[in-house]
Amino acid sequence: MTDSETSSMSAARGNAKAGAERPDPGTSPGCVLDDADITPHLLDHQTRELANALATAEIESEYYRGLFETAPLPVLVLDRSGVIRRANLTAERVFGVRDPAPLVNRSIYRLIDTDSANGLHQYLSGGARLTTSPRDTLRQHFMIDILPKGNGTAHLTMEAHLAWLPIISSDVGDVQMLLVDRTKAAEREKQQMLSEAFLKEASSLMHAFDREGELTFANAMTEAHTQGIESDIRKVRSRFNGLLGSRAMDIEVLTSGRPCFAPGIHVTPSGERRNVIIGKFPIRDESGSHVAVGGISTDITELVEPKSDLERVFNQVTASAGRDPLTRLLNRTGFMEQINEEIRRAEASGSELFLSFIDIDGFKETNDVMGHEVGDALLCAIARRMEDAIGETGHVARFGGDEFVLLLANRTVNEAEACLECVLDGIRMPYEVAGTQIILTCSVGLSTFPRDGTSAEELLRAADLALYASKAGGRDRITQCSDALRTDSERRLRILSSLRKALSEDSFRLVFQPKVDLHNSRRIVGAEALLRWKDPLLGEVAPLEFVPLAELNGLSNALDLRVLKLFVEQQKSLFSRGVFLPISVNISARSLYAANFVKTVISFLDFNGIPTKYLIMEITETSLLRFSSDIIERLGQLSSAGIRLSIDDFGMGYASLLYLQKMNTSELKIDRSFVANLGIGETQTERIVQAILIMGRGLDIDVVAEGIETETQREWLVNNGCAVGQGFLFKRPQERKSFERLLI
Repeated sequence: MTDSETSSMSAARGNAKAGAERPDPGTSPGCVLDDADITPHLLDHQTRELANALATAEIESEYYRGLFETAPLPVLVLDRSGVIRRANLTAERVFGVRDPAPLVNRSIYRLIDTDSANGLHQYLSGGARLTTSPRDTLRQHFMIDILPKGNGTAHLTMEAHLAWLPIISSDVGDVQMLLVDRTKAAEREKQQMLSEAFLKEASSLMHAFDREGELTFANAMTEAHTQGIESDIRKVRSRFNGLLGSRAMDIEVLTSGRPCFAPGIHVTPSGERRNVIIGKFPIRDESGSHVAVGGISTDITELVEPKSDLERVFNQVTASAGRDPLTRLLNRTGFMEQINEEIRRAEASGSELFLSFIDIDGFKETNDVMGHEVGDALLCAIARRMEDAIGETGHVARFGGDEFVLLLANRTVNEAEACLECVLDGIRMPYEVAGTQIILTCSVGLSTFPRDGTSAEELLRAADLALYASKAGGRDRITQCSDALRTDSERRLRILSSLRKALSEDSFRLVFQPKVDLHNSRRIVGAEALLRWKDPLLGEVAPLEFVPLAELNGLSNALDLRVLKLFVEQQKSLFSRGVFLPISVNISARSLYAANFVKTVISFLDFNGIPTKYLIMEITETSLLRFSSDIIERLGQLSSAGIRLSIDDFGMGYASLLYLQKMNTSELKIDRSFVANLGIGETQTERIVQAILIMGRGLDIDVVAEGIETETQREWLVNNGCAVGQGFLFKRPQERKSFERLLI
């Protein structure tokens, strides 16, 4: 009989005795029941209480048995000798048996590895010092390895949580073992250990640079070569380009998202030259964004000819394979082989081919400002984007500089144009370099086989003609070759040939269009100098023809200096007659990229005794879009020297107000296309001009209206606060002598 049963019986007897002393409610007060009458009643009551207690105990037993059997973790009960006395259902999956019964009465030592068995035995052997108090129960956990079974159960590493159970009666206490699967964690730890050992013992250099060029990871071999300078690696990065790869390689990987490879030559501190192959690859975060550039540098000096220049050999091998060593695209030789092969196929099948010349707009300026290292990386990134856009049914080559050529086969005209639009869209996507976003565009010329030519040379010439038209038409566009372009090309060639001769012979002249006071149009307050050129054979050549040619062929700076020379001659002539008038000249945006341009202009004026306040330099608003911070600084230097700056064609572009402030702009010229619509009810145009006039007054900038041809336009401008204008209403551009007669 259990302790609880004994307690229940004692309580029942106590209650029975107490009940015998109290009168039964159903009897008279003086009546007393004897033991024979009360005994059946007490026994019945005791039986019911015992049954209830047993039922409650059974419920609780089933409840706790259920918790044990259905626990999500394997649970065993071991005796001090390591024999399994109880096991729950989850243990089946761990030990590979159909039900927990076969585990009972088996030794745990036979199911685990030797090291784990020794540790468990030491724990179980220490149980003799336990007391029956749960507070004194010892707990411990350690790792055990469960051996694989014949049915294919994998080797498992478990974390065993051990606790002595309370001792009941005189039995020696058992141990509860709860198992937590740590197989994957152990495998990860093993892999981590192997990775660390691999990185430590690897003979190759393994490294990673973040987006800003900081060395963020270096294995032992890399640290050995960069010892003491890891924190300053950016300052001396160029010294390790032949070992760790250049910053240009990093930028290429970050912008293209593709791995790249390059040879390197590293000179050790002792002067020994080592040949290295450098591989770079992108490292991405969970969102897929590029966060770093990984690299592996392998010394292959022993595998190549002693004292050979690996980079030279690499370039020779690449070139002999028809590949450009920088971008790894086809070079000119490789591309010509491909196009001739495609022409033969097209002739046989009667299909069309599409050849495109592609030039990156303003790339020279970007290269000059950002540096050639960044420029090379951008060219490589552009090459990858082109390859992605054209897919497998085309060829892309680099002909040199920032010129690329695409050949598309097995496509219709519409499909070819759509593919080229994809190329343009891909190139337009921003390139991020050290936290700065660079946006590039390209101009495309398109020729078609057999319409525009039946040989590779003819197709290339036709595409080149169309490319020029794209540039002249505003860039960032695709132009197809046509007969009209061929005619224009012939004239451009003649103009360009004569232009070089005219520059050497000083064949240019200036004409002057007066700027007048709009309140008193007879009062001349300034003038704009316009360049003119009359060729003996071509006749009068318009600036719209020869100025773009000069810019495209590197002659713009020479042309601007010629204009400055003519300006000085005119001002000296006027000064000698006592006339002092500010005259504006137009300069090319390209001239501002020459580092010595500002110094040359100021020195030339000073040498000829022309005060800087009498020179106004006009720059078109649209050219401001391509200006870098260096160019804005140079314009600021001109302004600080006293030269006035004027923004021509204002309203036609997207000039930032910040530019107006940084340049210290003196004058805005309202484009003639706006002036032409004044006073005739064009409300929107009038509001734009009013806004320009208000802004000019607010910023203390003079506003000049161009192209005034009617009295209505003049009156509208006067009524809205515009003080100065120029146009045919007052005077057409004047030759030098006629202009001087107006002033004297």
